[in-house]
Amino acid sequence: MADAREGEQFAERLAAELPALVRLATRLLRDADVAEDCAQETLVGAWRRRDQLRDPAALAPWLRRSLVNRVIDRSRSRHDELDIDRIEADWKDDAYSVRPDLVLDRAELRDELEDALARLPVIYRVPVVLHDALGWTAVEIAGAMAVGLPATKQRLRRGRMMLVSALAEDDARRRASLAQPMRCWRARRHVSAYMDGELDEATKAAVEEHLATCPTCPPLYAGLVGVRAGMGGLRDPDTVIEAAIAARIHDALAAEGAGVPVARPAADPDPAARHGTLP
Repeated sequence: MADAREGEQFAERLAAELPALVRLATRLLRDADVAEDCAQETLVGAWRRRDQLRDPAALAPWLRRSLVNRVIDRSRSRHDELDIDRIEADWKDDAYSVRPDLVLDRAELRDELEDALARLPVIYRVPVVLHDALGWTAVEIAGAMAVGLPATKQRLRRGRMMLVSALAEDDARRRASLAQPMRCWRARRHVSAYMDGELDEATKAAVEEHLATCPTCPPLYAGLVGVRAGMGGLRDPDTVIEAAIAARIHDALAAEGAGVPVARPAADPDPAARHGTLP
C-alpha cells in the first residue's frame, strides 16, 4: 500500500514538472509539437527509471538533464545548418566583419533570432540557449550534456559566433520570405489543416494572405494539394464500405463488446470536394 502511494506521489510530481519541461524543450527545438512530445517522453522515461533518483529534491535538475539529452538525440541536421569550420575560418580572418546594426536589429526580432538559432547545430545551440536565454551556468550545462567544462565553454563560444554570423547573412529570397505577415514555417504547419477546412477564420485569412505574397510557399502548397489528389486516385470504389453496411458492422461490434460504446463511422464524403485551392 505504501509503495502504491509513493508511486502516486511521484507521478504527481512528474506531472507538475511537465509545463517547465515543455517550455525548455520549446526553447531548444522551436517546434511546439515536437517539444511537447519530447517533454512527455522525458517524463515516461523518468517514471521507468524512478528507482535511479536517490534524492527526491533533485527531481527537477534530473529531468532537465534527461530532456537535454533527449533533445540532442532527436535533433537532425538541417540543409542550411551552419558549418563551424567555415564560421571559425571567417572569424580567424582579420578582414571578416559584420554590420552591427543589421545583427542587432535582427536579434531584437524574435522570429529572426529563432530562425538564426535553428541554423546552429544542436550541440552549439543548446549551450547558447541554456546559458544566454535561461541563465544556466556552464557547470550545469556540462552536467546536462555530459561533457567536460572546457568543452562546454568552447561550444558556447562557437555557438555565439555562429549566431552572430547567421544574423549577419543577407539573402534576397530570405528577405522576401521574412517580410511576410505570417512566417513561412508557421504557414506551412497550418497548410494541412487549411486544405481540410479546419482553421478558424483569422488563421485561415493569415494563411491565405501569406500564400498570396510569399515567393516560396505556393509551390509547396500546390505540391501538397497535388499529392493528396494523387492519393485519392488510389481509392478503389469497389472496396469502400457503404454507410449502411458500416453501420451494421458497428452495431454488431458494439453488441459483442458487452455494451462498450464504439464510435459509429461516418459516411465518407467525396474526397474531391475537400481539395483546397488557392484563394
